[in-house]
Amino acid sequence: MASRRQVREAAVQYLYALATSPENAGGPGFWELVNDRARLTYDRARVKILAHLQQGRESTAEKLHQFFIDHASAILALDRSEKLARDLKALAAAEMKWAEQAAHLLPLTKANTGGWRRELDQLLLQSDPLRKNRTALVARLEAFPALREKALLDLVAKLDAYDQRARMVRFPENYPEQRDLDHLHKLRQEMDRLAEEARNLAEKVSACVEELDPIINEAATNFELGRLARVDLAILRLATWEILKLSALDPAISIDEAVSLARDFSGEESASFVNGVLDRIARVA
Repeated sequence: MASRRQVREAAVQYLYALATSPENAGGPGFWELVNDRARLTYDRARVKILAHLQQGRESTAEKLHQFFIDHASAILALDRSEKLARDLKALAAAEMKWAEQAAHLLPLTKANTGGWRRELDQLLLQSDPLRKNRTALVARLEAFPALREKALLDLVAKLDAYDQRARMVRFPENYPEQRDLDHLHKLRQEMDRLAEEARNLAEKVSACVEELDPIINEAATNFELGRLARVDLAILRLATWEILKLSALDPAISIDEAVSLARDFSGEESASFVNGVLDRIARVA
């Protein structure tokens, strides 16, 4: 569950986006950025689940590689151009590389090595083309019945199943009933709730801007709102709305949280300015 601080921080970012680039505010990309810390946790969970679901893939890829080695003479005898042999060798190498990269991802996240999130996305993207290439090459073996052994077909079926599991990690939203993905579903729901709560709060504040701005302007003595940083204005609007509209909430809480947000977003000077403005507003509210 999102904390009050997280909701207010996200609401400030949404208010800022509405003021600076309303056409880009509220889209999926915007909330991905707002949820960046939660998204990091989400991606770590994806890596752990992927590692769990891909257990045994590396040994299966090794067996496929060994199958092609064992049947190299037969393959060359059936296809003197050697193209099939080259393609099968490339497939086995690609299968091994994918499995090795998947196995190495989890240690990378534990070591917090930079770039692992990009590697995760690239790896999941490669899964479908790898499966399609595998299917196409196996189909070419129809012309060589001697190579259509059950052992090969079993290995291909296992690799297909691993790719299906990789697809589940790539698109967990398409598998809501899959118990292995329960943790991902929970994390995604938490991010969605944060976005919903922050959006609702920001929209309530935005609806009262014409009422809030004159009050802020009067309290910001010797300082015009037009010169104020937009993120600071968003923080002032949110806190002023709370002071005026949430009678059950102690104004001191709103002020303290607004000062903390201003410090994080803009620095000490903004925090001091926000504190002074809100203190004057609270005294006359």
